[in-house]
Amino acid sequence: MRSVGLVVVGIVASGLLINAYLAIVARSLTAAEYAYFGAFWSLAQVAGFGMFLSIEQETARLLQTPRRPLGVLRAVLLTAATMAVALLAVVALGWPLLSKAFGGQSVTVVAVGVLCLVSAGQFVVRGALIGMDRMGRHAAIMLLDSALRVGLAALVATLMTTPGSPEFAWTLVVAIGLAHAPQLLSLLRRRTRAATEPDPAAGRLAPRAVWTAVAPLLMGSLCAQLLLNGPPVLVPVLAQNQMDVTRAGQFLAVFTLARIPLFLVVPLQTALLPIFTSILHAGDRTALVRVVRWLSLGLLALAAAALGLGFLIGPWLVGLIFGPAYVLPGSHVALLAVGVAAYIGLVLVTQVLVASVRHRLVAWSWLSGLLVAGVVLAVVPDLLLRAELAFLLGSAAGWLVGTGLVLSERRERELQSVS
Repeated sequence: MRSVGLVVVGIVASGLLINAYLAIVARSLTAAEYAYFGAFWSLAQVAGFGMFLSIEQETARLLQTPRRPLGVLRAVLLTAATMAVALLAVVALGWPLLSKAFGGQSVTVVAVGVLCLVSAGQFVVRGALIGMDRMGRHAAIMLLDSALRVGLAALVATLMTTPGSPEFAWTLVVAIGLAHAPQLLSLLRRRTRAATEPDPAAGRLAPRAVWTAVAPLLMGSLCAQLLLNGPPVLVPVLAQNQMDVTRAGQFLAVFTLARIPLFLVVPLQTALLPIFTSILHAGDRTALVRVVRWLSLGLLALAAAALGLGFLIGPWLVGLIFGPAYVLPGSHVALLAVGVAAYIGLVLVTQVLVASVRHRLVAWSWLSGLLVAGVVLAVVPDLLLRAELAFLLGSAAGWLVGTGLVLSERRERELQSVS
């Protein structure tokens, strides 16, 4: 529990720094230019968390497995590198669309490509430190990464007369690389060791085995990040004129404020995984389902609070942090805040499915939410309302599907025990 506490402290401090980073960027750019940076920021989350969170989760799980095989780090790093190369190919194929989303700036597309390579090492490091129970170091690296982002953004804002979105995009890439490269080298040189030793009798882990476990989780994590970060990317692309581009920048500022709680919950999900796993290994599934039910009630209360606070004080907070040019009516803030509450529920319930090694059902939970979001995005005409409702209804649908799958597992086991 102390280890998780260290991660929580690191995540909270890191989240505050990241919001300071985004505020510096927003105040240094016009609303239209911030929309282009927002598209990059959102794609960075898809390329990072969406593509490689499954690597982090599987690395942490493998390093905590009793009698684990040899070569875990080598196998996961090779798998992550292969995934990064595949992601680079996708970036190359999508170059025209990405360039449009970034306001015609090809240098920002190059930043996305470099980020794909950097993120592979980043998430191997994160998973290894969690699996090795090096939570203090994990928290320190998160803080260093966030502090570097703030420092580099401040330098760009101070030293450049008229900075654009590409310059700030590169601050993210450089910060991640500087924070994680030394620790990755330490892991490769075996200067950072796990608390438990591998079992030679278990043989050497093959990258194919890692991919087999990662593939179902990859589908889920990609859908999760597309659901969360797809709207900020699509809104600038769907903009029909300069007024729409300005509204896209305002939408990004409001969305950034509304999803502040996710800076805590999303990185914490892997750290919570061992807790859910220990409950499942103890055989106390009734207690686990009870936890899910209490979480559902708590999240309904959170959604109600988010609705009221978003409507009443949301616009004031947006103006305070990002400036008056980014303020939208309270209804926009309220819809996104409720969507964040539903998304938190979806994140937590899918971690229960991961802990019970039901990886395919994790993918189905996220995919159902993404499909609902796609339908809403297609049928609602208004530029901002379509994105807000897509995120809200998609997250709610995925949460309901995931919760139903957890509860149905319990009913299945009860019926099997009776028969």
